Amino acid sequence: MTKALRLACLLIAAALATLAAPARAQQPPRDAADDVETAQSTAAAVGQQSIGSILPEPLATWNGLRPFLAERGLSFAFTYQSDPFNNFSGGLRTGATYMGRLQATADFNPEKLTGWEGALFHASMYQIHGVGLSQHFIGSLGPVSDLEAVATTRLYEAWAEQKLGPYVSLRIGQLAADTEFWLSPYIGLAIGGTFGWPLAMSANLPSGGPGYPFASPGFRFKITPTDQITLLAALFDGDPAGPGSNNPQYRNVYGLNWRMRDPPLLMGEAQFKYGSFENGPIPPGNLKLGAWTHLGRFADERIAANFVPMSDPASVGQPLQRRTNFGVYGVIDQQIFQRADKKDEGIYAVARAAFSPADRNLVQYYIDGGIYFTGMVPGRPDDLFGFYASWARVSSGARGADFDMNFYNSTFAPVRNYEAVLEATYSFRIAPGLLVQPVIEYVIHPGGGAPSPGDPLGLRRIPNAFVAGVRTTIQY
Repeated sequence: MTKALRLACLLIAAALATLAAPARAQQPPRDAADDVETAQSTAAAVGQQSIGSILPEPLATWNGLRPFLAERGLSFAFTYQSDPFNNFSGGLRTGATYMGRLQATADFNPEKLTGWEGALFHASMYQIHGVGLSQHFIGSLGPVSDLEAVATTRLYEAWAEQKLGPYVSLRIGQLAADTEFWLSPYIGLAIGGTFGWPLAMSANLPSGGPGYPFASPGFRFKITPTDQITLLAALFDGDPAGPGSNNPQYRNVYGLNWRMRDPPLLMGEAQFKYGSFENGPIPPGNLKLGAWTHLGRFADERIAANFVPMSDPASVGQPLQRRTNFGVYGVIDQQIFQRADKKDEGIYAVARAAFSPADRNLVQYYIDGGIYFTGMVPGRPDDLFGFYASWARVSSGARGADFDMNFYNSTFAPVRNYEAVLEATYSFRIAPGLLVQPVIEYVIHPGGGAPSPGDPLGLRRIPNAFVAGVRTTIQY
């Protein structure tokens, strides 16, 4: 597809989103008060929380356009989020940046106009601007803000969904895996990028996989045999940007590559709801078990094609290619305290963990989790706050490559080991559709403990970084 045609498609999509358009994830903000799927994907969820509810006419209803279209099955929303962030110490260097993102989302239910039951059409796009803090100031594997991406205007998701009876639905189009897989509403408050699409995926898959800011062509089956069980299975094109050595976001800068010939990525997840404060000793919670496999080839982290270390002078200089890749993961969240007057408010705990083989992945083990508080501040029932942590273990293959580099070159550079993030954040609801969320983060071993480029001897790691910022979210 030529650049001119891509731009033309982008302008058409923008026009449709504006005229037919208001909601994601990681986004309107990921709020535990909403059903996970609704909070992640539908414009109606954002429209119900719009700042328009406190604006005078005609701004509140777009001069009647929003209710007129809603009666005909079309809902739309705009969400603007901004992150002025500052690195106060450590990392590559200190300094401040600004990152902003406007999301336009439209949903169309054709039943009201045509009688077509069980169908939904969805499209979303981003206008991203500013500079992220992580690449230029921190040097971390995961972004300190889930807004961080190359400045551009890009199509995100565009799909059609059809319910196939009461228990099954099929979704097909350009899909993002992080809108349905790996989710917990109680980790969604966190701002750090790894708490959304985790490093267990973004660091191991080609171009980071089909997670923000990318989506890939594919399809997803969802089966809900009971209220307590949900099964997800999806197939995605395995490389949303295509091969290359530069930043993959530049290789698919508008989200219009629509690649469909790469080796596929398959994902599956089983979700189980359990427990109840009213009917048993176990509090309500959710357990999710998932797995993925990619059918492409992956470079060995340590061994060359002639089966010696890559750093060995006898190496041919090309890594050994491994067939396929895979990972397994689990997510659990649990209400651990319930307010007597409001059962959905209280304290929640969440944890996620993953494993991938060491020889072909940068991150071998991954764990994150936190504690989430809702309705716990007197006089501020809509405020939320939480404390989160993540730990990504650099694989033994990648660590072995660092040992080899030191051995064959007679150097003493640090061997990478892990990257960890600590985060504390508080979300103030200033008004309907207006949230202000201060956050502090402490990044331990940025880059997995990589050598600092500021050390001329190459003996020191990138220093731990202390980051603070304020996110503002406006939903309209």
